[in-house]
Amino acid sequence: MSIIKLRVPGSTSNLGSGFDTLGLAIDLHLIVRFELLHSGFEIHTRGEGAGTILQLEQNLIVVAFDRLCRELQIERPPLRIDIENRIPMKRGFGSSGAAIIAGLVAANLFFDQKFSAMQLLEMACEMEHHPENVSASLLGGLTVNDLENGRLQCTRFVPPSEWVAACFVPELEIATHTARALLPENIPHRDAVQNTQRVATLVAAFAKREPSLLRFGVQDFLHQKYRKALIPGFEEICAAADRAGAYASFLSGSGSTILAICPSQRGKKISTAMAQAAARFDLSGKTMVLKFAREGVDRVMRKRRG
Repeated sequence: MSIIKLRVPGSTSNLGSGFDTLGLAIDLHLIVRFELLHSGFEIHTRGEGAGTILQLEQNLIVVAFDRLCRELQIERPPLRIDIENRIPMKRGFGSSGAAIIAGLVAANLFFDQKFSAMQLLEMACEMEHHPENVSASLLGGLTVNDLENGRLQCTRFVPPSEWVAACFVPELEIATHTARALLPENIPHRDAVQNTQRVATLVAAFAKREPSLLRFGVQDFLHQKYRKALIPGFEEICAAADRAGAYASFLSGSGSTILAICPSQRGKKISTAMAQAAARFDLSGKTMVLKFAREGVDRVMRKRRG
């Protein structure tokens, strides 16, 4: 019998202008223990969304594990899965991407790592339909992604350790498919040009570790201006973060979390300012100050039992 335990970071994605391109791992983790059994199948959950995770047909950890088994043309072995989820669900923190990575990496470890990291990422993208969250959860840091015809190019940067994420997490769930339904099929050429300029500047900000470039770099012309209608007071919450000393603020993923990049010493002040602004629009939620995760999925335990 064998046991594998994984620790998978969540992620923020898009970072404003980097729609379906940029992912950034955060210090919120999904912790999953897999144990091979002689027979049967068990799943146990605790933490964020525990009741939802128990629904087997919707459990992306199991779906991803099975996906790799099919690739190897083998049946899923008897298994016990214990899940501790610390990533808020449907809040723009990459909970589904982390679950997919957990299932794929665990199965790959059980079956002698027959697939490379890039092959696992391409399987994950097939399931998630966009690359930025899964790449950040697998590799850690900031990932810059290009996906075409199922082939992925991914470049990773290590974020500055002194930058943190000040977050306001509303008591408001937003499913990715709901947020995507708001996006137009076509955008003006001028918007496309401006967005290209902004995202290039944003990547430069991380490459050069230059915070003064962030506020210009996160400005978005593709998705955020359409999605912000789902969040009461979005503009005012971002403005409050900026006034409190944030380098830049944006919608985390498809929402509902609003995230501000800032120096670590300002994190609490900025997240509190965002919550106070949200309260003026009767939007309740919680504040968090998170480090960015420099490392991706981590195998914290592997045991073989006779």
